[in-house]
Amino acid sequence: MNKKLTLLSTAMLSATSLFAADKNPNIILILADDMRGTAMDFLGVEDIHTPNLDKLAAESTVFTNAHIMGGTSGAVSMPSRAMLMTGKYLYTLEKQGATVPEDHKLIGETLQQSGYNSFHTGKWHNGYQAMNRCFNDGKGIYFGGMWDHWNVPLYDYNADCDYSNKRPVVKDWAKSNVITYEKGEYMLSGKHSVDIFTEDAVEYIEKQKEAGKPFFLSVAYMSPHDPRTMPDEYMRQYDFDKIQLPPNYMDKHPFDNGELVIRDEVLAAIPRVPDEIKKHIMEYYAMVTHVDRRVGDIVKALKETGEYENTIIVFAGDNGLAVGQHGLMGKQNVYEHSVRVPLMIKQAGKDVKGQKSDKLCYLIDVFPTLCEMVGANIPSSVDGVSLVPAIKEDKPVRDYLYYSYMDNQRAVSDGEWKLCEYNVKGVRTTQLFNLKADPWEMNNLAGEKKHAKLIKKLRNQMTLEQEKTKDNSSFWNGFVF
Repeated sequence: MNKKLTLLSTAMLSATSLFAADKNPNIILILADDMRGTAMDFLGVEDIHTPNLDKLAAESTVFTNAHIMGGTSGAVSMPSRAMLMTGKYLYTLEKQGATVPEDHKLIGETLQQSGYNSFHTGKWHNGYQAMNRCFNDGKGIYFGGMWDHWNVPLYDYNADCDYSNKRPVVKDWAKSNVITYEKGEYMLSGKHSVDIFTEDAVEYIEKQKEAGKPFFLSVAYMSPHDPRTMPDEYMRQYDFDKIQLPPNYMDKHPFDNGELVIRDEVLAAIPRVPDEIKKHIMEYYAMVTHVDRRVGDIVKALKETGEYENTIIVFAGDNGLAVGQHGLMGKQNVYEHSVRVPLMIKQAGKDVKGQKSDKLCYLIDVFPTLCEMVGANIPSSVDGVSLVPAIKEDKPVRDYLYYSYMDNQRAVSDGEWKLCEYNVKGVRTTQLFNLKADPWEMNNLAGEKKHAKLIKKLRNQMTLEQEKTKDNSSFWNGFVF
């Protein structure tokens, strides 16, 4: 790496730094799509250009053990985004997060009840009604999972929740001229989605200066999710010959994990080809650098309007992505590259110092954290826990994390040891990793007799977490340790 950012690992933040402003601070939640938790230069893990995120991290609490809970379909981002916005466990969501019932309170509606304006731009994957409950304004809204970044069908906020307009589009323009009718009011063809959403966010920040109320701004990028396209200037920042394969690169996954032929896994040839994977990595990095540049523009707008010191900024990712690690391409697994996500929280106030926290947490913990930081009531529907003790006093808020994917993969971790269990067509596979000694999850220790007691302990904990999170899926039918 060209540089490393030294962050205080045990710095103690006083309550005055959490609640420093004379009025309630603004909140900006920036969400990247498919961004790994290690895909930032200051962490020293991947050779990637993220100067603006590095600067933001220097003033933030960076959670290096932030994770999602997994997914109940191949579209992992849908439940992940629902969990973030509701603070609910994966298995307490409705329809995998496609809709959000009224008794599942959303962070935006909770903040509105505390006097906030609430605005969204970008991807929204959790239904029209939830969108209008969570926000009272919005622009450049994309309802869906993925799309061509240069031709995104968009809506602006509709107070009547009427998002029924359709427009003709050539969806697969690189292969055919077939016209389909897709939901959307307009397209800004030729402008990249990252740039559209950033410009909408900056415009909103500038308008809010005279609003007299704090604002909650949600910016949900569609990058670095494929298709991996971006302005050429970001590709030019990388040299293919200097792109390195990750230490855990494999040409194929060593066993059937239940999802080896899903869409994401066939984006590259199987067995994997090193140069093809390097090209995917290069494009992935360029997309992250594009997001990084535009995060810098949002920060710049806050500073120019005088709101930076009175704004909490959260930067997070909805899930990670393999891109060649363990012979995989997608996020439909329980390895760290797919369940570990970026999470940094910049406090409001002057001269806020950055710190790293290795405390275990989920994305569902962001909701109650923000509520505590601004004095809003935490709804009883929220399953997450506040991270304020971790930020202020370096205290743990969770002892274990539990991950699941569909009905074939489960894992539990205490931050050092991680147990993975697979149940695929009646075939059982167990993995045990020491994450401290083996962060790339390359050395499966499950077969070593000396770890038998540890495996038993973690299996017991897995069943406790299953009960706690209300995981009643068919994975557990007849499953006995």
